[in-house]
Amino acid sequence: MPVRTMLLLCFAPFVIGALHGCGGDDGGGDTSGGSSLGECPPDSTAQAEAGYQALQDQCVPCHLTTSVGASRINAPEDVNVDDPASVRAEAEEIFEEIQIGGANGADGMPIGVKLSDDTIEAIRVFLACDAAK
Repeated sequence: MPVRTMLLLCFAPFVIGALHGCGGDDGGGDTSGGSSLGECPPDSTAQAEAGYQALQDQCVPCHLTTSVGASRINAPEDVNVDDPASVRAEAEEIFEEIQIGGANGADGMPIGVKLSDDTIEAIRVFLACDAAK
């Protein structure tokens, strides 16, 4: 499958998850709201940085604000991992697509690939901790 399609599937769940996982207006307690992103773990800076880098490596080829038309490989125009607002808006969906993965014809992201559990967790941490900033 095209790289851009893989990026699209990687990006969408993360953006939605970040909004739900880091939301809440009480400033404390469980702010996951049942989100697939869960909470931001303490001392997670290195893991969040690894998650950010994984998104850049896996998703940017298709989910880039400057990519248009065929170069997006059918990635939605409004899901761009180089745009923090887009990541925040789509964080949970991005995470869900990455959890599914695109290996063996699955409908997730990245296309044709199932990321390692460690990489998926790093992306989750990035979305839960940093994407909502």
